[in-house]
Amino acid sequence: MKIGKMVRKMAGPLEPMLANAYREFFFDVDGFADEVAKLGEVDQVVEIGCGEGALITSLAKRMPKTRFLGVDVCAEVGRLFEGDKDRVQFRCADAQVIVDEGRVLADLVIVCDVMHHVPVEQRHAVWDAATKLAKPSGRIVFKEWLKQGTPIYWVGYASDRYITGDEIQYETKSDWMCQMSAQAPGWGVVGEMKLRPWRTNHAFVLERTAG
Repeated sequence: MKIGKMVRKMAGPLEPMLANAYREFFFDVDGFADEVAKLGEVDQVVEIGCGEGALITSLAKRMPKTRFLGVDVCAEVGRLFEGDKDRVQFRCADAQVIVDEGRVLADLVIVCDVMHHVPVEQRHAVWDAATKLAKPSGRIVFKEWLKQGTPIYWVGYASDRYITGDEIQYETKSDWMCQMSAQAPGWGVVGEMKLRPWRTNHAFVLERTAG
């Protein structure tokens, strides 16, 4: 059993509180939600790799007229979501399944701390799904934990690698920029977000480029 899952099982009813505290040490989810909400109220948001629903919980409070779809291959997708379930849907599915169904087009597609879990040779599939789920006028917000030589970077790496037990590969900011250019052709970075509490947290805002 992975260490993280074992600890959660032992935590029982305290799990949501402990999970939030653990997450917030590395990443201010509410602060990120504030920055995303500043992009403007939209009709539909899709989050690829939404996990147990922490970001959508925070976004739904800040975007009261927006509908949300959270997609993840984990069996516990959206399990810890708190809020108005009438506007929120979670699907245990590959994002490409949602693309193939052709029923959802989003004003905003979010990929948050997902790509470093995806093998490099498979990342193009995630980018392909994100670009196809976005409306012609839509945006993509891509957030990652940047590879740096700082102590907190290595603490985050150890947490992901040994507590969750996942195989991971972080990239530098310039590496991510190169991958976005290669794997999301026709899209360009129009903004960036420096996020709390560590500068290893960084997000890019992408839009379709003219022509």
